Formats: sequence, structure tokens, C-alpha cells
Amino acid sequence: MNDSSVNRKKIKLTDGKLILRPYCSRDIPALHEAIRESIAEISPWLTFAHKDYSIKETRDWIKRNPKNWKQGTSYEFGIFDTEDGKLLGGCGINAVDKIHRYANLGYWVRTSRLGQGIATTATRLLAKWGFDTLKLKRIEIVVDTRNQGSLRVAEKSGAKKEGVLRNRLILYDKFYDAVMHSLIPGDL
Repeated sequence: MNDSSVNRKKIKLTDGKLILRPYCSRDIPALHEAIRESIAEISPWLTFAHKDYSIKETRDWIKRNPKNWKQGTSYEFGIFDTEDGKLLGGCGINAVDKIHRYANLGYWVRTSRLGQGIATTATRLLAKWGFDTLKLKRIEIVVDTRNQGSLRVAEKSGAKKEGVLRNRLILYDKFYDAVMHSLIPGDL
């Protein structure tokens, strides 16, 4: 995995309906708007999405992304509609283990666009990129057992359910069980 050889500015993953690309500073207002729209739906699962989530938090997070990318620790992408360019959500590969060549994959979709297969398509596009570009051999999708929407996305993306991991996630200072799903290159 030679992360520095990947030019993040030229990456655009698409199926013709969606485009996944690394975030840039011009995405700050749209990302903030999408998160604010979706606080009620995503805050139980994503602790950054709290009721007072600010534009400064969005700006700071987007500014950190190039450094994380260069270090090979996190590869975050916005999900955009090809027709109107609207930001539909986000997805990323993070918690990269370079020795064993696996990583975590996460996703979220703005409330007004839920139920349209966006997260499933984004998951498949991003996983393929992770296998082809980062040379990963395993991608894990770890989902809180209570998060029915994300569990459906993992299943529809073709990820294999491997089991329930006890006390795997901590959310708001409380531990929760999670379902482990995985993708390997032959799954796509």
C-alpha cells in the first residue's frame, strides 16, 4: 500500500448515478448542511453528529483529511449525485492495518435521500477501490446491532455476516454489541 502515490485530487469513483470523491474545502457548506439535516437519524450511530454540530467542526474535519490520507490512516469520500452535484452523504475507509491489509468501511446518507440504494452503491464502489488501489485483502463493516438501516446496507452490498461482537462499539460512553461483516476481493 503506497498511499502517497495515489493522487487524491484525481480520484472519482462512479457508477453513472453517483460520484465518490475526496472532500475538498468547497464541500464545507454542503457537508455541514447534510449533517445538520440528518442529525436525528445519524447521531445515535455517529457521535460527531451532535445537536450543536457546527460549521467549524466541518471545516476542521475537512482540513484534517489530506493529512490522514497521506499517512494512510483514513480515506474519506463525499457521495455526490451526478445529475445535480448535490452531496448525498459520506463514506470512508479507515482504521487501516497495513501489515494485515484490512480496514474498516463506513457510510452515511443524508435523511432526504435515504432508501434509494445510495449507501449500498457507495459501499461497493469504495470497496472495489480499496481492493484495487490500496491492495486491501479484507474490508470490515462493523454495525451496531440496533442499526437496522446500516445492517441492510452491509447485506445488500454483498458483505458476509461473520457474527456478533460483544461490547465492540462505544457510543456516548456506553458499550454496544456489533455485527461484523466482511468483504474480500472475490465478493465484488
